[in-house]
Amino acid sequence: MLRRRALGFALAALAVLAAAGFLATLPFRPPKATGPAPAESQRVILSMAGFEPRHLQARAGTDLAITFVNVDTSLHMDGGGWHQFRIEALNIDVRVPPRTAQTVRLGRIPAGTYVFYCDLCCGGKENPAMRGLLEVSG
Repeated sequence: MLRRRALGFALAALAVLAAAGFLATLPFRPPKATGPAPAESQRVILSMAGFEPRHLQARAGTDLAITFVNVDTSLHMDGGGWHQFRIEALNIDVRVPPRTAQTVRLGRIPAGTYVFYCDLCCGGKENPAMRGLLEVSG
């Protein structure tokens, strides 16, 4: 009976040590992909000065993801610091709160040249700084 208890205790201790080792190494492991990674990823800074860059390029047929970084604060008087990435021709309308970054998957975009703009602040889409082009080549 004593031998069974000792064996049970040893197995329980081994299980606890294995679980602790697994949990202790979690922060050092690369994250697992939750789906296919986008073939193209770009970064766009949004601010009162407009889009940076104002000219984006992508390849048709590839999955496009854009990380939008809004550097303005909510104290921005025109629009409350919010910005927009709008492409009417593709029915894309991304709104980015102040002081945030968000990655948006736009999917596979057909070849063509698309105008994007922000119509929430800074003179809206009529302001040349709040407009840009996305060129998708075939």
